[in-house]
Amino acid sequence: MMPRRLVALALAIGVVGAACTTEESSNPGPTLTSTTSTTTVPATTTTTAETTTTVAASSTTSPATTSTAPTGPTDAVVPLLIGGQDGGWLFLGSWQFDRWVEAVDANGDPVATSMGPGTAVTVSNLRSNAAGQLGEATEACFDERVGPTVDVTVPYPEPPGFGYAAVALPTPTWELTPRPLAVSTRAPDAYQALGVGAFDGQPVDASLGAVEQLVVTDLDGDGDDEALMVFEYVQPDSIRGTPGDLSSVLLVDAATRDSSTVLQSFVDEGLGPDDFPLIERFRILDVADYNGDGTMEVAVHAWYYEGASVIVYEYDGTELTEVLSTGCGA
Repeated sequence: MMPRRLVALALAIGVVGAACTTEESSNPGPTLTSTTSTTTVPATTTTTAETTTTVAASSTTSPATTSTAPTGPTDAVVPLLIGGQDGGWLFLGSWQFDRWVEAVDANGDPVATSMGPGTAVTVSNLRSNAAGQLGEATEACFDERVGPTVDVTVPYPEPPGFGYAAVALPTPTWELTPRPLAVSTRAPDAYQALGVGAFDGQPVDASLGAVEQLVVTDLDGDGDDEALMVFEYVQPDSIRGTPGDLSSVLLVDAATRDSSTVLQSFVDEGLGPDDFPLIERFRILDVADYNGDGTMEVAVHAWYYEGASVIVYEYDGTELTEVLSTGCGA
């Protein structure tokens, strides 16, 4: 039986759960393209003192200064799939009327999606949204799980060039991205300090780390921005991991700079030659409202040298809580 989520747990790794947000700058990269009608999210441009930021948002998105009160989650079943360029898309789980349900049965065994060929879907990641359709089921993981194909071209994730690059769901009747997102690989010095501080007391030199990704948005529509930050130091010759490697996801309140750790992985600098170093790395894959309640969920792509997974978090105004996760790996 496959575990719900592939987290690199070995002698050399540490993983922590929690919540918080930040500031901006952008490089959206290639957009999703579909062989059916494509609805790419328009982009607007805002200028800050530091840089010009491209912000992805739908054409009906409220201005950033306007709060959008959540209306409550949709009273429906909303299955989510994860995938990329190759093979079938894996069933991640679903929103079912009033709760999140993992893609497993009562015995904890994986189950497949009930969505069939021809189902209209929206494929979403930080770059854009695109309309598509499901195709026939095919292999989605070497453990014999299958999933539908999707007729949308999704660029490989960068890094690592493998794993999951987007989330697909039945075409929503609500705004999937109700408020703008600012995506950047740059951050003010204060965020660098938060990343270093997240590893206080751990056997690594976090001063070597850097902000690799910064996503700023108003997750819950209350008028205050949150920031999601990936802070990382992974040595160029790392495959499984090298002593001193570290990676983390932080949630930061953009106004107060209060922060908490969502995910954390590191390789102990004191490992000996007979130990097995293993690093798990992270990137924010998507920020979108998957259940129609006006609050955006956060999807994180996690990977290590033999596998990858996606973890979905919901935001309650204070912290992020894991609600769905699955993946494929040894």
